[in-house]
Formats: sequence, structure tokens, C-alpha cells
Amino acid sequence: MKNLYATLIILLLALIYTSCGKPDFSDQIEPLLDQYVGVWNGDSLSDLDEIVTKDFQLRMIPTFEPMIGLEKLKEAITATRSRFPDFMINETEKLFVGDSAIVIRWIATGTFKGEGDLTITKKKVQVPGFSVIFFSEDKITGEWIAYSDLTWSEQLGFSLIPPTVESKQK
Repeated sequence: MKNLYATLIILLLALIYTSCGKPDFSDQIEPLLDQYVGVWNGDSLSDLDEIVTKDFQLRMIPTFEPMIGLEKLKEAITATRSRFPDFMINETEKLFVGDSAIVIRWIATGTFKGEGDLTITKKKVQVPGFSVIFFSEDKITGEWIAYSDLTWSEQLGFSLIPPTVESKQK
């Protein structure tokens, strides 16, 4: 009888111990993230319909003003693909932040096709950046994207010229 009680106590403690552990969200979110990055990398925009919320919020430099909605996300991806037809995101590091966000460091690459009056074409870029991707249960709810505009611009052939300072004459 003592052995039965000891076994039950051990089983109860093991059950309590394992149920108190934090869930591993990476197993749940990893497939969504792979599919999401795949869309940025050229997969079908319709894949987003199943993996992001209708009120998805995209925030990007320089203003981080929210672009709200699934259609705004699709427009942003389409615009990026239009400017850089071979655009690719290559993930370099992932860090889960609690149970609702992940930070992904990445390198974006692509060849600039040109836009409007810009005649700079076929220039290749390779720019590091990061995204904070938010999720709730089995959907991605938003993304904040940050990278250096100066790095993009320099690789496209632009240069930053400081303003001239007029000397004070006495």
C-alpha cells in the first residue's frame, strides 16, 4: 500500500511539474513564420488569407505609421516585388519574446528594377534588418520592420551630401 501511495505522489508531482512548464510556442508559430516569409519571398499572396488576421498591422520605417488590414499588407508586398522582382528575405536569427512576438534578424536581397523617374536599374542590394512579428494563437497579427534606408540608397548609387554651411562674414 505504501508503494501505491508513493507511486501516486510521484505521478502527481510529475504531472504538476510538467503542467507548470511554459509552452513552446516555436512549434506552433514556426510553420506560420515560414509560410509568411515565403510570401515575401514570392509565394502566393493568397497564402496570407489563412495565416494573418484581417486587422493585421504593418509598421515600417521611417514613420512606423500603421498600415491596417490584410489588403494593405498585400499591397506592401506587391510594391516591394514590383521594385525588386527577385526580392528575398534570408533569416539569420530568431528570438521568441514571450508568447506573443518573435524578433527575426534578416538580410534582404534583390535587384532594383527601377521606379518612376529613377533610371537606376539592375543594381543589387543586400541590406540587413529586423522584424518584430506579433502573433495570437494560430495567426500573425502584425509586423514592425526596421532597416537602414541609407544602406539601400548607397547600394543603389545615391550619396548623402551634407548641407553647405555659409560662413559668417564680419
